[in-house]
Amino acid sequence: MQQSSNPGIKWGIISGLVLILLNVISWVAGSDVLFAWWNGICQLILFIVFGVLAGKERKKQVGGYIGFKDLIKPVFTTFVIGLLMISVYQFVLYKLIDPHLSETMKEHTLAMTERILSRMKAPQEEIDKQLDSINASDFSVTITKSLMDYLKSVTFYFAIAAIISLILRKKAPEQQHV
Repeated sequence: MQQSSNPGIKWGIISGLVLILLNVISWVAGSDVLFAWWNGICQLILFIVFGVLAGKERKKQVGGYIGFKDLIKPVFTTFVIGLLMISVYQFVLYKLIDPHLSETMKEHTLAMTERILSRMKAPQEEIDKQLDSINASDFSVTITKSLMDYLKSVTFYFAIAAIISLILRKKAPEQQHV
């Protein structure tokens, strides 16, 4: 049987392009949209959908029956490629296109943290302690930080790829020997 191509390559490139487009739109819309929690959730869900599409395409290529090992390859490939593309884009965005974005992210994080802790009725000294900790944090974007964030994301998405593969796998029916 001829080995079909890995649909994870195609879906990885598509997911990377779509997520970059969404990030550009979010950036143009402003920091309230770019750094909104719901924006991150929407992008996570969309990325997972692309992984599922890669898995389903691979499953169809092999006739509907596929094991975990053969299914995880295209799903994880989708994530590796898409994450690499979005990581490169974000590095370029933060370093070349909008170098002040790191400071904007820090300000947004400070405001969001204060708002959440105030809603939770945290004592003012605890709020001040958390805000001081955030203020002391380095939000700058470097090659090393970008690489580490990429590797952390790949690790997270490997777990997601494993879950998707467990859900989509389908064993061939056992043939009875007469």
